[in-house]
Amino acid sequence: MTARGTGTGRRRMTGIVVVSALSAGLLAGCGSHSGSSADSTGPLKVWVRGSGDSLKAYDKIFAAFTAKTGIKVQPYMTLTDFETKLSASASAHSLPDMVIDNASQLGDFESQGIIQKVDASSVPGLSALSPQALSSVKDPKGATYAIPFSAQANVLLVRKDWLAKLHLSPPKTWADVERVAKAFTRDDPDADGKNDTYGIDVPGTTANGYISWWWSSLLWQAGGDYVKSDGGGKYTATLDSPQAISAAQEFEKLACTDKVVQPGMLNDDTTAGNKAFQTGLTGMYLTGPYAFATMDASPVKGKYVAVAPPAGPGGSQTLAEGTSMYLMQGAKTDEAEKLAGFMITPKTQQLGMTAVPTATVVRLPVTPGLNAATAHSDDPRWGLAATVYQKDGHYEYDSLPNWTALRQLTSDDLNGMIAQCAPPAAAMKKLNSQFQAALAAQGVAG
Repeated sequence: MTARGTGTGRRRMTGIVVVSALSAGLLAGCGSHSGSSADSTGPLKVWVRGSGDSLKAYDKIFAAFTAKTGIKVQPYMTLTDFETKLSASASAHSLPDMVIDNASQLGDFESQGIIQKVDASSVPGLSALSPQALSSVKDPKGATYAIPFSAQANVLLVRKDWLAKLHLSPPKTWADVERVAKAFTRDDPDADGKNDTYGIDVPGTTANGYISWWWSSLLWQAGGDYVKSDGGGKYTATLDSPQAISAAQEFEKLACTDKVVQPGMLNDDTTAGNKAFQTGLTGMYLTGPYAFATMDASPVKGKYVAVAPPAGPGGSQTLAEGTSMYLMQGAKTDEAEKLAGFMITPKTQQLGMTAVPTATVVRLPVTPGLNAATAHSDDPRWGLAATVYQKDGHYEYDSLPNWTALRQLTSDDLNGMIAQCAPPAAAMKKLNSQFQAALAAQGVAG
């Protein structure tokens, strides 16, 4: 999924900003054809989901592509109701040529029939990309339906000044997290004489599935999972397993028993989560590497360290996400394939990492041979993020027909469980039944 932390954006989403003039012009031109691009001979229409300064980075990439190929690009860039607007465009038979969106949209887009299957031989360099990134663009039957552009995995940000004040070390296990979180909550780490700090920062709103997005790392660290594959594109829900229940129990303990999570977290998205960490309300924050620029532009700059996610009983896996390029039905396919091939070249991947320091539209490169730490002035945090992604990154089940709905179902139940401090075992058994029914409704239940 693209950067959920930018608005997931996650949603933790690719960073782009609304360009009102371009947006109005593009939307006004929709609706005149059937199943094809709005103008078969005009510029390549590319829609990108996101917000922030990333507009500048994409502008540089598209300008470089035009300079190299002579093919003009007309972008429509927004974060607000992106998929809703895309659905409206599909209904009007006026899809763009390419959509750059979260990897998590693959199954939904495929089930809607609005994207093309990708011919790897037609996109130079595609088969040489990171195997882990390539796995995120395949459906359950192994067919490729997108081209990866960027990757990332969540890391843990920790207030190093608070650790020093309380003579603590960065956490490496769940037990360490509990110990540090309690100290950050109860022992006045900012030395202001007030009881106004909390150990753990959780974006726990149900909006856009944020709470499930955050909790998924705990699930995998416990050794659990949402589903198990039965082969042939069929799955069985596993959210009532002992491991999944353990992950829910850990969350409930942190929020309800130890009370080390920030107040109001059940309504907080990542914007609120960012603010909680930036302002010294919280001391630990599991989030994506896109947050480095956000934090470094705030008073917390230089006061925190990024570490690998602490290990649970089942290991140290953490949420991995990506940004993908989708070739839409009716697209100017040859030109769109040329743009996709251009965007996975080493030069363009480097440009995506460095063109705009406040907007790394390429978080971790998908092209082998590039070093994220080197690209960011030998910043070891990016080296850590790359190592975590390669070693412990775990994608969601983006290729399911409607993973967004399944994530939302999990979010609603988790949020309700924590709101009521309900018994986790019963909550997870209920969720598992609902999840299995949803899989059946999507035609993929084992």
